[in-house]
Amino acid sequence: MGKTGILNQIHQYLIPFGFTAPARLALLLLFSNLYFYLPFYVLYLQDKGFNLVQISELSILLLLSNLLFEIPGGLLADHLSKKKILVIGLLLQLLGEIIFLQGTQFFHFALASFIGGIHCALHSGCLEAYLHELLDRQKKSERYSEALGYFGFAKSTANFIAFLGGSLIVGIWGPESFYILIALTIFCVGLALLGMFSLPWESIQLEEGEETHKRASNFTWLDRIGFSEISSLSGTLIVMILLFCATQPFADSLLIMIQPFFEERGGEVALLGLLTATGMAIEGLVLKQVHVLQNRFGVARILAGSFLFLGVGYVLLSWGVNAWMVAFFFLWIRSVVGVKQVLLTDQTLKIFPVHRHATVLSIMNLGSRLYVASGMWGIALVAEYSIPWAFMSLAGILLVATLLMIVIKIPQPISSPQFTQS
Repeated sequence: MGKTGILNQIHQYLIPFGFTAPARLALLLLFSNLYFYLPFYVLYLQDKGFNLVQISELSILLLLSNLLFEIPGGLLADHLSKKKILVIGLLLQLLGEIIFLQGTQFFHFALASFIGGIHCALHSGCLEAYLHELLDRQKKSERYSEALGYFGFAKSTANFIAFLGGSLIVGIWGPESFYILIALTIFCVGLALLGMFSLPWESIQLEEGEETHKRASNFTWLDRIGFSEISSLSGTLIVMILLFCATQPFADSLLIMIQPFFEERGGEVALLGLLTATGMAIEGLVLKQVHVLQNRFGVARILAGSFLFLGVGYVLLSWGVNAWMVAFFFLWIRSVVGVKQVLLTDQTLKIFPVHRHATVLSIMNLGSRLYVASGMWGIALVAEYSIPWAFMSLAGILLVATLLMIVIKIPQPISSPQFTQS
């Protein structure tokens, strides 16, 4: 193979969608996820006098505000404009980071978390639905699973760049450079916000020939809020919500606990960024190939295998007696954390009508985040007593999820006229 052939393969791997709108959206996702301070924020807040329960409360507050605005965000995205909602979300993200930079008291960080939760709610489901519409415009909707994996790859690449850069900055200037890391994050979010205006406005009208399925009787809870198309699949939606909840890997809890645990086992604080960056990079490479594994083994097998892998990883992480063992098993876990999101999101969007995608994903995320918020509280209380026991608790939850994946049959797309996309 010649040099040109190798370069073409590299180009195809790194930029499979060329420089089209979906590729630019992935680039903006990368910039908005350059959280340079994330590997060190727990230690930073501990230095300000907060314990693990209080730090977890900030994450729970973010999830709760997310819950409040999850479905309204999806409704606005479907009825107004997905691009407008994404822009508003980035504005709120920028505001939250500025408050975090200036924060000195718990209330300041709580306010930043609350605003961050609204930002996440507005982007939840909306981003994936907007991506689907961009692909549909190009007649490439069959590549949606691949595109989701590419988005995961972009996000993981952002984390790798940010965490590695943050690690280098902390290694040179010490922990007091934390403010520089937040300022860099604010700058990159600002660039992402400006870049959003380069993307096309989507059509919010139904495709020609796509009719809303109405029922004269037997209204369900979904009919009452205007989703008659979804209501005919309400049983399917409940199953998908259950799957979304049961298969949560509790990545936020892992990120909170790994920082003090790594330090307790003798790890250098400056290496936290490198460790987290490496984990995100491995995760990105895995997500890049999820669509290949999905086509070969099927969704159910990949999910069950990934959660068995996660459960065993948490058990082994709890047994880590030195920094090297902790680092290795952290990378083990991070490698498959994002698989569930890609597979279940892709499966969901194949089932429900295109003009309700953002709303459906918001409903599903609402249920899963409520579950995570309650679970994080319990895990944080266990972690205050013993971080290894908290990891063991997560292992138990994920091994039960593995059994659930074997028992519950994942819903499959139903071909019917009202759900057919032109």
